[in-house]
Amino acid sequence: MEKDILTRGNAYDLGDIKKDKISGARKAAVLLMTIGVDLSSNIIKNLSDKQIQKIGVEIAGLHTVTADERRKILNEFLEIRKSRNFSIEGGIDYAKSLIQGTFDDSKASKLMEGINYEAYTKVFTSARKSDANQILSCICGESAQTIAIVLAHIQPEKSAQIICNLNEDLQREVALKLGSIERISPIVIKAVDKILEEKLASISEKKIGHSNGFDNLIDILTKVDGRTEKNIMNFLEVKNTILAEKVKSSMFAFEDILTLDNNSIQRILKEVDLKDVAIALKGSSNRISEVIFRNQSNRAAEVLKEEISLLGPVKISQIEESKRNIVKVVRNLEYEGQISISKGTEEEFVV
Repeated sequence: MEKDILTRGNAYDLGDIKKDKISGARKAAVLLMTIGVDLSSNIIKNLSDKQIQKIGVEIAGLHTVTADERRKILNEFLEIRKSRNFSIEGGIDYAKSLIQGTFDDSKASKLMEGINYEAYTKVFTSARKSDANQILSCICGESAQTIAIVLAHIQPEKSAQIICNLNEDLQREVALKLGSIERISPIVIKAVDKILEEKLASISEKKIGHSNGFDNLIDILTKVDGRTEKNIMNFLEVKNTILAEKVKSSMFAFEDILTLDNNSIQRILKEVDLKDVAIALKGSSNRISEVIFRNQSNRAAEVLKEEISLLGPVKISQIEESKRNIVKVVRNLEYEGQISISKGTEEEFVV
């Protein structure tokens, strides 16, 4: 039987993967699980380490194999008892038992290390590619056990960020569950992974749909020259007043610095180029200049005033470019959460 199984062209042949949708490694895994550890041990001795590891990963990920799938695979090389409608059990423990029963401790340990890593990385791939905030929004309201399963399968740094954002009671429960995890059914792990993957996909679709429209319009308008911006905004005000108001409330113009609090202005001044500030103020109102100077040290204010005096005549296009550079810094700081540019009335902020 071993010779039959190892014959090229049957279900166990790893090179014959394209015949149907079932991979060669999976076929081999199902077959080994079907014939048992003793016979399987004799078979895998004839395979390369890479083949053994591929099959081991498949076995570790198979919690059950249905009778229909099993028949489809086994019918490629032998007759089975088609009347028996049963499932066979796999999992990481079966893979470990198979490997340890075949090789010495050193090699078995090395092979299992690779299998464990590959089996681990085959689940929660979407979660590991997503940021912590997205995962946090998806697991909100879930049980401590479910959250613990997720955190146990993603990067430790990301898990730490998530657990820091849970309430204190839930933090303790999740930590307890994490510390108590020894073995979890592959069925449970895959179920949690599937649900989380669907939720993350839903978030991504919404994010992509939003960014491809309104957000892109805002980004474009902050990069065009003043004449183009005015032309587009005038058109929007005629065609869609609701959209025009939404764009106005979301865009940040250089003149909106007047609506920011002093701490935000000071943070911005630390990041922007002094020459951009000087050129921008050259074409701005005295009120904006006063706010800028007031949020600098006396020495810094004097340096900036001197820079402005040395500029001489400046083209309007240069002024607009410098203003756009400053606005870009403002938007980046807001994106990073370092400042807030929520608009209010000028009287609320300027004294």
